[in-house]
Amino acid sequence: MRSYPEMELDRLLSRGRFLGDLTEHVLGLAGLQPGMRVLDVGCGNGDVAFVAARLVGPDGAVIGVDRDPAAIDRARARASLGNVRFLAADAAELDLDVPIDAVIGRQVLMHLAEPAATLRHLRKLLAPGGLIAFQEPDWAGAGAHPRCPLVELTLDRIRETLRRTGADPRAGVRLRQILLDAGVAHPRALLGARVEGGPDSLVYAELVATTRDLLGDMERTGVAAPDEVAVETLAARLREEVVSAGATVTSAHFIGAWGNSQ
Repeated sequence: MRSYPEMELDRLLSRGRFLGDLTEHVLGLAGLQPGMRVLDVGCGNGDVAFVAARLVGPDGAVIGVDRDPAAIDRARARASLGNVRFLAADAAELDLDVPIDAVIGRQVLMHLAEPAATLRHLRKLLAPGGLIAFQEPDWAGAGAHPRCPLVELTLDRIRETLRRTGADPRAGVRLRQILLDAGVAHPRALLGARVEGGPDSLVYAELVATTRDLLGDMERTGVAAPDEVAVETLAARLREEVVSAGATVTSAHFIGAWGNSQ
């Protein structure tokens, strides 16, 4: 699993607001219900865990797990629900005292070299027939219409940096097969995205936060130098371009897939 610098924790807060309704919809369709015990893998600062905690209610419980202690500290500081707790641990090696009913995660498998192997380990923590539900992005789906050159350049830099650093920017389209390879029976899948425009959209801040987090990797891998990106003025320039063009911006496609362990 990844380690999160402070910048990425801030980005995750923004992403939680940007993607929360998409994630809640997927988890609801997947079958999270009141009373369930849930494990959120690669929980970061806890956004997905908090969504799950609302769905399982006070009679349920959510455990958020992340390797990075700073992320766990941030999640604990934000926690206001009594049915959620956070652990600093490697999910690939995690062991729990009692079985859980569901394993969930968002934008975590894209960073793993062998995501199906990690899920096979996590299956061992599930009660018989337990639920596995994940949501991963397909950055190929992001874009603007009519075409906006700065939006496209920003997206191209994000996609290429993810590729060069070993992440999979199209993990979402592989997600159903990953679950099959992990032993999930008959997984279902659903695609969702934010469709944005106008001066007050969150999409500009989201693109900038992602770019800022990847900026060091962009420079290190030769994608772009910081002065080329000019991240401090990027949001204003994106907003001006989109509003002037009367454009609609589609976020990365977020694909959720879920099913029951065999």
